[in-house]
Amino acid sequence: MHRSKQWAAGLLAAGLMLVAGCADKVSTIVLTGQVAKTIDPESNTASILVGRATVENILSKDWMKTPDPGDTSFGADDFPATIEQLDNAVVTLSGTDLPKRIPGVYFRAGIDLQYLQRYDLDITTDDGEHITAHGFLPDSFSITLPQAGDSVRVGIDTLRATWTASESCQTYIVGISPVDSSSTARGWSNSQTAISCVVPDSAFQDSLGNVVPGQYVLGVTAVNGGWNKSGLDLLFSGGNVQGAKGVFGCAVYPRPVIIEVR
Repeated sequence: MHRSKQWAAGLLAAGLMLVAGCADKVSTIVLTGQVAKTIDPESNTASILVGRATVENILSKDWMKTPDPGDTSFGADDFPATIEQLDNAVVTLSGTDLPKRIPGVYFRAGIDLQYLQRYDLDITTDDGEHITAHGFLPDSFSITLPQAGDSVRVGIDTLRATWTASESCQTYIVGISPVDSSSTARGWSNSQTAISCVVPDSAFQDSLGNVVPGQYVLGVTAVNGGWNKSGLDLLFSGGNVQGAKGVFGCAVYPRPVIIEVR
């Protein structure tokens, strides 16, 4: 099993067992999807990932036993769970077809998205199962502080991020990360309903607490509908999709801001 599938299957197993008890085999459709409008530059997309998770013999003594030291037969593929991408499904967004791009992934770019509009997801699998979900696209908004080119002296300055309100937004997701992908800085992300927050100094530090100077990008996303904080959050809550376990949401991404950290 591919490692990314194995990780997803591992998270799914815990949630599936909560639903199915101690059955020898449990299976469910899992889904994550988003309608996204990006501001400056303009980009409108819809993407849906859908598959079937199956867990077999989760309480098997052979799987649960602790391997002996040096036992090379105990490998990454031993977890008794799989995720199979769902092909040949009919996927529509408010009546617009979303074509399959790769197995299990349905995507369309350049679609007409309108602020404060409701978007309905409808999926019919090739064996007749029906999945639905909906969300409202939040209104346009923008980051007001910091401004592009602002600088921050870690330990001296307090970086407060603020943005205008977005109507229909249920959750703002705030994140800051180094522009340089090789940077050792930890970065930071958070979710909230307020329109301002303080970015902690730890966002600009490495794992040892050393400040990592350079350029950082601050982004804020307005989300309506489901959003996936983690696989366990998704499985324990069940998500906001009918006919499957998963999350579907509508998001607006304003232009991010790049700042200098010293």
